[in-house]
Amino acid sequence: MKSHLVIVADTGTLKAFYIKERSLVHKGKADLIKRIVYTNAHRKLSDQLSESRGSFRGSGDARSARHGSGEAHHLKSDLQKKSFLALAHDIEGVIMHTPANQYFLALPKPIHKAVTAEIKKNVRSKITKELAEDLTKDTVEDIRQRFSV
Repeated sequence: MKSHLVIVADTGTLKAFYIKERSLVHKGKADLIKRIVYTNAHRKLSDQLSESRGSFRGSGDARSARHGSGEAHHLKSDLQKKSFLALAHDIEGVIMHTPANQYFLALPKPIHKAVTAEIKKNVRSKITKELAEDLTKDTVEDIRQRFSV
């Protein structure tokens, strides 16, 4: 019988469901095999940074010439890029370590291209169907219906 792996994710959560058919008529239940919550996605940028002197790059001893207290200019985009890389890495790990006949992936439209571009080609070729929709808060029945599983 066929087996399916369905991965739904956004910047804050990744869920992977494993579905194994019992027969042509009876579909197997969807087992949640992996759930990851990315805590940095839920933290405010102001909580990650502080305005106290000495917490930024280049701020050393006050007597030295390098005692600036400036922030990194591309901090937001760098943090976003790191979260996309972490998400792509976890998707690769789930696909590589879970044998199935078909693999399905759903990511929200704003991040779909950025995350899938970071997935390795050999892993991406295994993905049967991709959806550019956020299905992380949908029920398992809705997810199965969207992928026709």
